[in-house]
Amino acid sequence: MAQPDMVPAAIESETKVSPRSDFRSGLGWTALGLAIVYGSWTMDRLAHLNVSPYTVPGLVPGVLGVCIAFMGAILTFRAISQGALKATPRGGINFAEHARLYVSLAFCLMFGLVLMGHGLPFWLAAALYISGFVALFQWPERQEKGQNLRGLLVAIGFGLIVGLVIHYVFEDLFLVRMP
Repeated sequence: MAQPDMVPAAIESETKVSPRSDFRSGLGWTALGLAIVYGSWTMDRLAHLNVSPYTVPGLVPGVLGVCIAFMGAILTFRAISQGALKATPRGGINFAEHARLYVSLAFCLMFGLVLMGHGLPFWLAAALYISGFVALFQWPERQEKGQNLRGLLVAIGFGLIVGLVIHYVFEDLFLVRMP
């Protein structure tokens, strides 16, 4: 008797990720994990406040970064064992399929390179980033419903609330200096 939740072989073969894609993803996750470990290692330890070594800022992100890097390395080595480095014809990248990803990346870069460290308080930079992100990605849906102004107001309100909450949580509860 077949199990109802099993995926038919024909569908599974169409959705299977290629080893080369796993290889690239594994390298990316490993690099991200190592960057998180580096960032957490260089954070202020708050030694002047006599903070316990087990509660220092950066401890949890550091452990998570190690886990991410480790899992990325596993994915990379598994992909290599499945033939990721064999010469295979490369398909082209369809940029239209990944437009939302590229817009998200541009927003993240704008936040890190333009908004941060140029005189704006952190809560305001975060509020601008979140408001813009929400407004942009909700725009087509809001436009369909004729709610553009309402969508902008919701995005601005959401951005302000989240920006202030993030600032409060990190500055006042976790004692992490925000840039």
